[in-house]
Amino acid sequence: MKNLKKLLAIVVCIAMMVPTVAFAATSSPAKVDVKSATAKSLTYNAKSQTTTIVVNGKTLTLNKDFKVVSGSLKATKAGTYTVKIKGIGNYSGDTTVKYTVNAQQSYKATAAAKTYNAKNQTTKVTVKYGNTVLKRGTDYKITGVTRAKNAGKYKVTVKGINNYKGTKTIYYTINKAAQKSVKVKVNASKKKITVSGVKAKAKVTYKSANKKVKVKNGKITVGKGVKKGTKVRITVKVAATKNYKAYSKSIIYKVK
Repeated sequence: MKNLKKLLAIVVCIAMMVPTVAFAATSSPAKVDVKSATAKSLTYNAKSQTTTIVVNGKTLTLNKDFKVVSGSLKATKAGTYTVKIKGIGNYSGDTTVKYTVNAQQSYKATAAAKTYNAKNQTTKVTVKYGNTVLKRGTDYKITGVTRAKNAGKYKVTVKGINNYKGTKTIYYTINKAAQKSVKVKVNASKKKITVSGVKAKAKVTYKSANKKVKVKNGKITVGKGVKKGTKVRITVKVAATKNYKAYSKSIIYKVK
């Protein structure tokens, strides 16, 4: 009887010495509910993109931590998308999350310069995202002056639509034209300079390198003391106008 009591006492002592954690270690860890899941937002880049699912700051792995019940983690166009997921492995529960593909605003716009030609001209507006040329009406719209006649600087506003957003303000110039048709002739015997082909009624002036030889309205006046045969440089100047550049040409007049 005494031996039996001793044996029971030993068994009780051993049981008290076994750590309770040993039993806890054999139990399964609690699964994490995916109800707090969020999906990462994306920005449109003209390619298919995949969002990621995050629970409590941890990015989950598809088909290991969760599976997709409906919807898709992949999207291309700008917009808001919905996907339903179900936890697996160490995760449980199911939930529906939304994610956004934001419109792209990192695009560039340019407008081609023109040169005055006495006609109405339309500038060519080019809008690009990277190397991709965007389409007017599909990716952007334009307001402002895209068609004009006179030389000057014009403003155009480009506004992104659908997969693009943001507004770009650009300018283009209709440059002044050159006075290409101007012709200068000298009649030494008649002491006269004729200037023809001047556009836009631009003002014509003359400058002589010899103070005693003067020119006004194309008529040359030779003062006293100037010897025959004297060569005089005369510069013909055509003033700039609203639509034409200035022009000048130097000639040599030989006194008769």
